[in-house]
Amino acid sequence: MDAQGYISAEEVRQALRQIYLSDAESNLQNALLESLSDELKPVDEKGHWRPSPLLVLTVVLLCALVSIFIYFSVGGR
Repeated sequence: MDAQGYISAEEVRQALRQIYLSDAESNLQNALLESLSDELKPVDEKGHWRPSPLLVLTVVLLCALVSIFIYFSVGGR
């Protein structure tokens, strides 16, 4: 801060960086993990992340569809 009480643009940038670093919603990785986690219990007893049952079901169905496609396109001859 200078003698007149004004702050510089660089000081404002640094203050905003500190605010956004501490905010959990502005972190993309944390926001993505939170949106894909289980709504009722996002963390288990050991502190590990629990995925949403809908996410697990989607991944299993996608793997089944990909394996069926590969079987009939390559191995079905």
